[in-house]
Amino acid sequence: MNVVVAGLSPRDEAAFGFFMSRSMKGWSWESTPAGRGTVLPKADLLVADLVSLGLAHWSEAAEAELLRVLQGSTAVLLVPSHDRTWASMDAGTVKQHALVWLAKPYGSEDMRKALEAAAAVHRAAPPVPAPAAAHGAAAAGPAGPSAPAIAAEVPPRDPTPGVQATALAATVPPVKPRPPVSVRPSAVVPPVAGDAAEEVPGLSAAQLQARLVALPETGRHVFLRKLSAMLTMGRPFEARFTVQNSVIFHPADGWVASNTPMLVIERVGLSDALAAAVMIREIDGPQAEERAQRLGMPLRELDTFLWQLAAAALDKKTPPGGSRPF
Repeated sequence: MNVVVAGLSPRDEAAFGFFMSRSMKGWSWESTPAGRGTVLPKADLLVADLVSLGLAHWSEAAEAELLRVLQGSTAVLLVPSHDRTWASMDAGTVKQHALVWLAKPYGSEDMRKALEAAAAVHRAAPPVPAPAAAHGAAAAGPAGPSAPAIAAEVPPRDPTPGVQATALAATVPPVKPRPPVSVRPSAVVPPVAGDAAEEVPGLSAAQLQARLVALPETGRHVFLRKLSAMLTMGRPFEARFTVQNSVIFHPADGWVASNTPMLVIERVGLSDALAAAVMIREIDGPQAEERAQRLGMPLRELDTFLWQLAAAALDKKTPPGGSRPF
């Protein structure tokens, strides 16, 4: 079974490779770039991070876009740890191919169950090839008798919602040119410290605001208070540290992107003098996405970022794995 991985951080990708070599004998894997609008290559199975695809939260448009980029392939989709919106996906679309939802944080056993559930559905009912002529997202609907509904389910790991597999019907557009992939046989991936379960918790914008309100020192933690005020407005914005270094926030879509090491951002969170020099400006959604892509900024879950920043600035503690680069 060949797996294509899209949108994992270098660290999580390395952990995934070690997991594959240790737990999924005879399987191979490849990696491919992921971003908003990316069309993923066809594969036996896909493993894709919804945040990296710009699809952190469900909507009708996000659902149509997800089905478009998957091209009908069976996929294990990594769902943000605090998102429940994808659970509202219409069960009536369970027709053509299986999608397995894997909530973060997850461990090696969770990933193994997700891959095996997806592989079982793939072997039982391979996805129907996409039609040559697409009719857009509005054309997606219930399939006929030739596309029976398929569902698989793996018990979740308490307390985090774990793996749930459902099938989705889709009419997808013609395949775009496939981006280059790097082929990595699972047997040659070196071991790394930790595994995919090493994820930090999350902190919502509302929880951050509540923590700041509860602090006795109202004039302290300037950077966190600036961020909290902007996040409350719900519109995309950019925090600029230097001419080259910044952090882009998209509260509505639940992501943050940066070309600045997390250690530097944490230091700004600890120093009100440094925070006073940070320039914050509001930007529109398309501009935020275009700027993040143009500068090669990887996307990350907003809740995870806020927790790590608050842990360093308010709790004075280092998240799991240390303050690694953003």
